[in-house]
Amino acid sequence: MKTMTSKSAFSTLLALGVLVLSTGCDRPPDLEVRTFTLENLPSYAAVELIEPYVYGDREGAPGTLSSTTGAISVRETPDNLDKIARVLAEFDKVRADLRLHFQLIEADGFTDTDARISAVEVELRKIFQFRGYRLAGEAFVTATDGSEIEQLMQGTDDVYEISGRVRWVGPGIVRLENVDLSARSSGHALGTTVNIRPGQTLILGSSPKDGSTATLLLTVRAEEVGRR
Repeated sequence: MKTMTSKSAFSTLLALGVLVLSTGCDRPPDLEVRTFTLENLPSYAAVELIEPYVYGDREGAPGTLSSTTGAISVRETPDNLDKIARVLAEFDKVRADLRLHFQLIEADGFTDTDARISAVEVELRKIFQFRGYRLAGEAFVTATDGSEIEQLMQGTDDVYEISGRVRWVGPGIVRLENVDLSARSSGHALGTTVNIRPGQTLILGSSPKDGSTATLLLTVRAEEVGRR
């Protein structure tokens, strides 16, 4: 029988110690479950905000997230739960109502200027190369967070309908979802989803005008108008 020397024994013990330490370092973290009550933020918006802090692919201890009306429950590490609490405290606030000013602008070979669109025409000329622009219709809509919008707009030679949904998705950021412009005579003209900040004007899209050489451009300006 071969006897282990003191040096061999020490090496073996050292290797076992390293193995134990290594195993301890790989131990999955302890998770806790915490439920957060939502005062103003819709559940779907809260889920979008905190998903980056929930590690569902963590080996051995995946984080989980569930939601119901007015609350979300999260299973995560205490540190991540504290981060989530801070995020929700920042975002779960009363949101202002929003006033949307839509302008339908006709672009073609016009030579006269239209003072009603002077502010946005400067930006239009940076993007498009039409000779002239004129206002073809406008509409004002007041919306709250999560509300659907549907508004008729009288154009120069047609009636248009604007529809979509308004969602606050962050501090000072509003998402206009599935904004659709339809002409009563010819149907769908354009559709888009964009993020906008109060005080900002955006060009939502363009579409050929039915039966004409002109192009229709839809713009929107967003303004806060009060708090709920």
